Amino acid sequence: MRQLTNADSTPNEFFNRQATITTLPSIKQVYKDVRPKSGGAFDSSQIATIHFTVDPAQFANMMNSPLDNKERKPLKAGFKFINANTVYSADEVKLKVSGHSSRKRRKVSLKVKFNKNKGDTLFDHSVIKLRAEYGDPTMLHEKLYTDILNSIGVPSSQASYSRVYVNGKPQGFFLMIEDIEESMLMRTVHHGTIKEKKALGALYKIGSRESTMNYNGPRTTNYYPWMYNNQIRGDNPKDEPMQQIIAFMKDLQDWDPTDNDGIAYWNERLDLEGFLRSMALEYLAGAWDSFWYNGNNYFMYYNPQHKIWQFIPSDFDHSFSSGANRVPVETSYKKYGERGRVYKNQPLVSKLIYKNKDINQKFETILRTIAQYVFNDKALEERIHAYETQIEQEVAWDRSIDRSQLPGVTVDWTAKKFHDSIWKKKDCITRWIKGRAQTVNRQIGQ
Repeated sequence: MRQLTNADSTPNEFFNRQATITTLPSIKQVYKDVRPKSGGAFDSSQIATIHFTVDPAQFANMMNSPLDNKERKPLKAGFKFINANTVYSADEVKLKVSGHSSRKRRKVSLKVKFNKNKGDTLFDHSVIKLRAEYGDPTMLHEKLYTDILNSIGVPSSQASYSRVYVNGKPQGFFLMIEDIEESMLMRTVHHGTIKEKKALGALYKIGSRESTMNYNGPRTTNYYPWMYNNQIRGDNPKDEPMQQIIAFMKDLQDWDPTDNDGIAYWNERLDLEGFLRSMALEYLAGAWDSFWYNGNNYFMYYNPQHKIWQFIPSDFDHSFSSGANRVPVETSYKKYGERGRVYKNQPLVSKLIYKNKDINQKFETILRTIAQYVFNDKALEERIHAYETQIEQEVAWDRSIDRSQLPGVTVDWTAKKFHDSIWKKKDCITRWIKGRAQTVNRQIGQ
């Protein structure tokens, strides 16, 4: 394993790439920035290149049967990461297909796990995901969502773009995103003040639809393990890994939303501000495959330093008008989620945001602030245009790769569709942003 970084040397240049570094217009930092100080691998101003070296037959077998991958052992692969100033390599990483429904598509996402026992990490990241973004003709939805999370001070995964090659052959253009696991918590949530896994609190990956934080009983066996996947046990007993989060759900069930001290009550149990910011962005971006609408794609982390729960969002591909379940842009936040799977059974939203007047007022203030300073056409269009210029050739290169021999659903793509899905289509990103911001003004005023 080696890592070479020399800021004084000539930057690495990349074949058939019009610019090595892109100047990106900034997005206003509305709330305190909670990102790690070092950008490391996730430098949005440049597109890295990743090379894997892996047994060709094993890799072909994995790619030809991606739906079997959940039970398949990861492949052993050599890894090399190259950006303008860094060349990093690891002799052996674990490589496998990633995702759920996305594995049914012809281009699949990948997960890379480094061997921490050998000291191998990518800028202290022990796990990264390479998101295929195959259902998004712009390949911008998740990246832009992550940028906005950063601007509103919500702890989240970082992301940047990368070309990927396997055994010297093009695999595609991907969004590289850090996984939510120990090193991310240490870096982003605890800012380096916790350095060992054993000192971390409990972490739950809650990625199945209808995981709504409803109390179903006092024992772990009262809950489906595929709904509440305990990733880090923390202080929970080995035979009751959900003990702490069950106590949280019991408090949620028993709490009376007419309580005049609702903000104080929840500040003792939850990062209420962070949760409300996350919900505001879910609504603004129409992220229908997330918590509010579908009870899906989020983590709950018990912060042992502050003794409160933190809501950590994940997976933002179905946002900015994306997908068949798109909610009309003019829908108010009070009506948002009515067509969703969990609308009548979502206590964190219904009790806190809808039914408690003080928390509702706080939520509306946050929603109005984000819409005024970040989530509007004037604040975002310059950055969107810069991304469009940065990645348009990369997206075209990705779509030119012959995947006809692979299984799964193929996606029709043209350069016109790429640009129109940003600027011109009725449900394009920029029209969604402008329309949603205007909707907020009509709902709660200036």
